[in-house]
Amino acid sequence: MNKNDLIKLLDGIFSPLGFKRKGNNWLLNGEQLSKIVNIQRSSYSNAFYINYGYIIRALPLLNVRMHVENRLASTSKIEQKRITNLLDFEIGINKEKRLAELKVIITEKIVAQMQSINIEEELLNELRQRSHLNDISLIVKRHFNLQEEEEGEE
Repeated sequence: MNKNDLIKLLDGIFSPLGFKRKGNNWLLNGEQLSKIVNIQRSSYSNAFYINYGYIIRALPLLNVRMHVENRLASTSKIEQKRITNLLDFEIGINKEKRLAELKVIITEKIVAQMQSINIEEELLNELRQRSHLNDISLIVKRHFNLQEEEEGEE
């Protein structure tokens, strides 16, 4: 399997949802939020990461790809190991099986979340459910008035 196979898989998932591909990115512009999916190749092996998240259209990007960024991952160690193995093309997994499993995981983890978040209020609700906001930039915290909530927890 190679990068082009992964691109074809992501095209097949995201193009029917209205995303437009440009290079390694798939973008869907909304009125308040833009949604982005990105593939990133590892610097150390023939492995990939799938990043996804949101651009808040009311805010400048300021040297970041997106305001709220996630990576395809799992809190389950077993599932995380499987995701890592599926995205590492040096590991000998049957191509059709790899693509089928990736499609299920991407649909369950990325598509499901992205289809449920279309406006700022829905993104804010998702952020409030997180255990921490350490990976959220100050500009986003200020925009949603989250820095006071986080400070009050200490």
